[in-house]
Amino acid sequence: MMTDTHPASLRTRLTWLIIAVMVAVLIPLGWISYRRELREMNELLDGRLAQAGRTLGTLIAHGELPQRDADLPGIKQDGEIRHHGVVVSVHPRNYEPEVGFQAYDPRGELIAATSNLSDLPPPSSDERGFRDIRHEGRLWRTFTLQNRANLVIRIGERSDNRQDIARGLVIEHTLPLLIGLPLLALLVSLAVKRGLRPVAVLTEMLDRRTPGSRKPMPANVAPQEIKPLIVALNQQLERLEDALEREHRFATDVAHELRTPLAATMIHLESAMISDDPTEVEFTVRNAQQSMARLGRRVEQILAMARLEAGAASQQRTGLDLVRIATEVIEELAPLIAEKDISASLSHDDGPVIVRGHEVALTAMFRNLIENALRYTEPEGQVEVAIHRDGPMAVIDIYDNGPGIPEGRRQAVFQRFHREEESATRGYGLGLNIVQRAIELHEASVELLESPLGRGLLVRIRILAEAA
Repeated sequence: MMTDTHPASLRTRLTWLIIAVMVAVLIPLGWISYRRELREMNELLDGRLAQAGRTLGTLIAHGELPQRDADLPGIKQDGEIRHHGVVVSVHPRNYEPEVGFQAYDPRGELIAATSNLSDLPPPSSDERGFRDIRHEGRLWRTFTLQNRANLVIRIGERSDNRQDIARGLVIEHTLPLLIGLPLLALLVSLAVKRGLRPVAVLTEMLDRRTPGSRKPMPANVAPQEIKPLIVALNQQLERLEDALEREHRFATDVAHELRTPLAATMIHLESAMISDDPTEVEFTVRNAQQSMARLGRRVEQILAMARLEAGAASQQRTGLDLVRIATEVIEELAPLIAEKDISASLSHDDGPVIVRGHEVALTAMFRNLIENALRYTEPEGQVEVAIHRDGPMAVIDIYDNGPGIPEGRRQAVFQRFHREEESATRGYGLGLNIVQRAIELHEASVELLESPLGRGLLVRIRILAEAA
């Protein structure tokens, strides 16, 4: 069973990533800080314990022994109670650490002790410095020293006092995290929301954008991180709008230009169906066939225009031989040349003339130019194609001895569906517009001039050629 999964929002992802980074940084830092403070605390307490032991030894050496409590028994040593020693009672407070000491004379006799350590066995000769010992079920931190008077002093502090301090340090380090992390999460969420405000503004602007609008999204006031997104979005919107415009224009062209040949074909077919005269039926069927042929050619031209407008510019250019393309187009149009008994020729420089371009566009350009020349030229006329180099440029000349185009109307022939009113041919006004589009794709130039054959039209195209 499949379940729908929705990716987390950018705000949620950023919030959790920032919180995870803070946790990953703060917890190790807190642990390191706790360990460092615990070590410093132990060093401080050890130093205080050692200082207290030295002070106590000095006092005892100068005969300033503490007074013995009368209600305490004598010092027990080696199983016997010795009454000449001093035992000091200890009454710890809740806020005071419990401490104790032992003092031995040079003969190893216990001369003073606190009640909580009075029965602790004497230290061995090698027991000097800090040690952890267990006495009456409790762990003590002790410091043992021998001063200049050869008195051995052992002073100790209950370790659970240090553990209380360590627990306080743990609480001190963890409580701010426990309280601060939820607050930080809330503040980070609000900060991320405010930081992502430009994205929300961009979304609102896109929602309010009217279909077909070519107004670019403003990128000059956007943050640096969003500017590339807006620039790319503007480019994508422009490409999308151009594509939609091409689709709309293509649909309009098809609806407009196919209506007449389809209607003519239907009329011829209906006439053939109701006629009883075989000659008339043959005539109307032949006319319907011609209408379908014209319809097919018109569809091919519209599709060629759509392909040129939509796809040729996005394809990578390759090296193409103009002589080869022109030869193939002339061979393709050989039936039309033979039908009208037109003299068609191709002249060119020795060797290929190579340009970088799109083959589909250049082929369509040659086909429409040569086909237009053949169509407008009277039977037994003349059509010439010449290709040669002129410095870094390749020059294509296509000329005929047909009626030509008056100089004042030559630029208009490149418009879509333009037809010369005085023309007796059945063109559809798309050929030269396809030529214009192909020329724009190759950054070439086109001129309409007088034909060198005395009458007619010369189409001259100049396009950058590759080095020979």
